[in-house]
Amino acid sequence: MSSQLEQLGLEKELTPRNYRAVRFGFLFFVATQIVPYVVLYEAKYVYAGSYVSPRASQILGVVTAALMLLSLIVAWGVMRLSRESGDQQAIRSRLKVAAVLGIFAILTTFYQWSGRYTSPQSRFGEMFFAITGADIVYAVVGLIMLWAAISRAGRINLKPEKYWTVEAGVYFWAFVALAWIASWIVVYLL
Repeated sequence: MSSQLEQLGLEKELTPRNYRAVRFGFLFFVATQIVPYVVLYEAKYVYAGSYVSPRASQILGVVTAALMLLSLIVAWGVMRLSRESGDQQAIRSRLKVAAVLGIFAILTTFYQWSGRYTSPQSRFGEMFFAITGADIVYAVVGLIMLWAAISRAGRINLKPEKYWTVEAGVYFWAFVALAWIASWIVVYLL
């Protein structure tokens, strides 16, 4: 099987130049994902202005944002760990911690939704559910990417040239966490 992949050119090691190109392309893709958030944030101000429903749970919003911030810190530490030591077991365990923190953030948001702290029929509620819904969609995609990185780190030896899966997962998760924190600021503070 690996000889077939080599014939197709799929099992080649990434050269430094190709690695930079792949990283740039992926980071450019991640940067374009800011556009839906900008549209949602602008729509929030068009429809709801700076109004924040008094029934919106500020505490749950802070807990969710803090979970995502902590998850970001743990995931970003994986980048340093993989470059310095390459300890695959530690990489996998820290990625799992980041993923579990992300799952708790999603569950906290679902709890907010089920508690009906804001009415979905109000202008604030419409934007609250749209923005937090986008956060959840991106978080699920980020969790899938983290799972792929965890799985790959368990199957192969992570040499620097095979480190891309972990790096891409962490970059996307960083975007998800930062977007979630920005959403909290837009929904609850501004």
